[in-house]
Amino acid sequence: MRYWLMTWNPRVYTIDEDLRSSGGPTAWLIRRFRHELCEGDRFVLWRSGRGGIAATGRITGEAEFRDTPSPDRWEEAPGRAWFVPVAVDSWHDCVIPFKTLRADKRFDGMAFREMPGAPNPHPLTKTHWDALMSYL
Repeated sequence: MRYWLMTWNPRVYTIDEDLRSSGGPTAWLIRRFRHELCEGDRFVLWRSGRGGIAATGRITGEAEFRDTPSPDRWEEAPGRAWFVPVAVDSWHDCVIPFKTLRADKRFDGMAFREMPGAPNPHPLTKTHWDALMSYL
């Protein structure tokens, strides 16, 4: 099993109470690592902007090139792209300022901390995962 951080920008994609109450998104846009993502892998959904953990969940299948699910939720839907199927296990409103990630030595070597603007997903080590979970 691997661990991943997926970023979510609320100005680009809307996750409202209706979507949360219905279980959340069932697929997430990815731009890299599509062959490394496996069913059962765990992910944390990182909220861009104020920073923090919006959700935790798991990968439920292989990435596929497909039409954008729920295009009405996007500021500008990406069209056909690579999406990985996901299931949200729990929603969180855990604010973690980015400066906290920079100061916490448990996140040393974390790719997201070094290149936060890189496309989804961002690989995490078990140490990084455990450190993120300690904030919940």
